[in-house]
Amino acid sequence: MTDDADAPSPAAKPRLAVLTGAGVSAPSGLPVYRGGDGMWDRDPELAKITTASRWYGKAEQAWNHWNDLRRAALLAQPNPAHRALAAAESWFDVHITTQNIDGLHQTAGSTGVTELHGGLFRSRCSRRACHARHGAWPDREVHDTVPTCPHCGRIARADVILFGESVPAKKLRGSVDAARKADVWMAIGTSGTVFPAAGLIDHSRRDASRVLVNAEPWPGNTAAFDREVLGDAAEMLADLLQDVYAEQRQERRDRTVSRR
Repeated sequence: MTDDADAPSPAAKPRLAVLTGAGVSAPSGLPVYRGGDGMWDRDPELAKITTASRWYGKAEQAWNHWNDLRRAALLAQPNPAHRALAAAESWFDVHITTQNIDGLHQTAGSTGVTELHGGLFRSRCSRRACHARHGAWPDREVHDTVPTCPHCGRIARADVILFGESVPAKKLRGSVDAARKADVWMAIGTSGTVFPAAGLIDHSRRDASRVLVNAEPWPGNTAAFDREVLGDAAEMLADLLQDVYAEQRQERRDRTVSRR
């Protein structure tokens, strides 16, 4: 963005809260659920194995799906949007709330990431009490058979949020807190139709700069954004973050002058 010698001290960094969705990972070659060529459109049966009340009776099909996603994610590399957000940590205090489960933000080097919908490369016990006691475990394996819990022997599942399940309260609280504190709140590559993620904008400060970077506007919510940039985040995000940082730095200078 600028020369490293000009990087602000941690206390002086503007706070940037980001919500990312499938539009950030799609340029890395990963499939999306929604849209004209989304997985749900191609395979309507997929809804049955991604629903909390139905997947257990279709565990083999569910794991075939999670294995397919793991294969794709293992081959994928972070794209310029992921790298731009990682680089932004030099200039912003960044918190990323992602709806993606592929881990590419972390691979790119981002450190403040909340995986609101879980992580593809972790597994957990399907028994609620066992999961509450032991939590999830790292698992990057593409399984030939349905895996089982190492603690109790019950069927395991990917550590992702299924339809009909709630987002963990602790993760949501952290994302809400980041939105409330942010000088800049950005939604990148997300449709604004999945809640509670889409509702995070309502927790941002009134004086915060709110920016949308997406292929299309959010339905019925465009007025909530101060800036709307339509297109491919992988192509535009690095330059946009540079502009936003310059604006934040100028605003801080103006406030300093006004206090004198």
